[in-house]
Amino acid sequence: MIAAALGWVGTVGTFGAYLLLTRGLWHATSLRYAALNGVAGLLGAVGSSLYGAWPSVISNLLWSGLAAHSFVSTYRERRGHRRPAPTEVNPAPEPPISDVPVLARAA
Repeated sequence: MIAAALGWVGTVGTFGAYLLLTRGLWHATSLRYAALNGVAGLLGAVGSSLYGAWPSVISNLLWSGLAAHSFVSTYRERRGHRRPAPTEVNPAPEPPISDVPVLARAA
C-alpha cells in the first residue's frame, strides 16, 4: 500500500511539473520545477524499490539527479556564482596576416 502511494505521488508530481511547464505557468529554469521533479523522482524511486522494479528505480534516480543538477545550476546562476567563460585563443574574426612572401600564385 505504501509503495503504491509513493509511486503514484511521484508520478503525479512529475506529470504535474511537466503540465505546469507546458502551460507556461512555470519556467524550465525555475527552482520550483526542479524541486518538484527531484522530490517526485525520489518518491517514485522509493516506491519502485519496494516493489523490486529496479529499472524504474534507476530511471527515477537519474531523473532526480538531473533535477538536482538543474536546481543547483539555477541557484548558483541566480546568486552570481557563474563559471568563468572560456578564453578565446584568437578573438579576431580574420586569420592573422604573416610576412611570409608568396612563392606562387594561381593563374
